[in-house]
Amino acid sequence: MRSEIGDLLTPREMANLSGWSVKSIRKLLTQRRIRHVKRGNRYLIPESAISEFLESNMVEPESAPDKLNPSEAMGDAL
Repeated sequence: MRSEIGDLLTPREMANLSGWSVKSIRKLLTQRRIRHVKRGNRYLIPESAISEFLESNMVEPESAPDKLNPSEAMGDAL
């Protein structure tokens, strides 16, 4: 389905596109963690919703010092 906000996909279509399970997509929808439209008992998801979800939940790595010797990098594990 095409709308002003782009293509609207069913949870199954979104799962096929993203590689995630339908169950995972539905869980995100019921938790209201991903943008969607609900018409009756049917969820429709803008195609851009997955990339928006990933961007908003992206964890950036901590910056590491330029040079660490191996024993410092492993901490007490050695």
